[in-house]
Amino acid sequence: MKRTICILVCILMFPAFVFSQEVDSMFVKIDVDKDGVLSKSEFAAYFELDAITLPSALVQSISDAAISLAKDDFASYQKHLPAVLASVRQTSGAVRATLLPLSERLETGKDIKSARRTFEPFSNAVANFVLAQTASKRQAKVFQCPMSPVLGVGRWIQKDESTLLNPFFGAEMLHCGKELK
Repeated sequence: MKRTICILVCILMFPAFVFSQEVDSMFVKIDVDKDGVLSKSEFAAYFELDAITLPSALVQSISDAAISLAKDDFASYQKHLPAVLASVRQTSGAVRATLLPLSERLETGKDIKSARRTFEPFSNAVANFVLAQTASKRQAKVFQCPMSPVLGVGRWIQKDESTLLNPFFGAEMLHCGKELK
């Protein structure tokens, strides 16, 4: 439960800290009382995020973009980018508020290296939404790289691939990471 609460706080605070140098400040721990009881507002926020279902077009397009980066295929990534951006614009609420500012930076990646750097914070935010769901409701697998270039710990989702394919390094470190359950 505490892990989910930390994820919730990361999702809600993520846009403000995405490009700051103080990455550790993103991870704010919510203290519960000695019996482990959440406040009423924390309880409501926890269940609201668990109820979020990302649009399937968004999940698929982001997964496809991540796989393109993992395969070092910048042209394919650029082909998937319009679907990613369109899917984000069709969201609402907490999903839109979190993802829209991050998605606007995706178009600034003019080569595969810069595309990976702009994709990482966006991908982390998407993965955090997926992780906030109970395991049985998750729409994709979530993977984590322990040494991603921008945030230090990068997360991404994969919908159709069963083998971990790291989008942050491509062939250089294709299978670096682990699945988060």
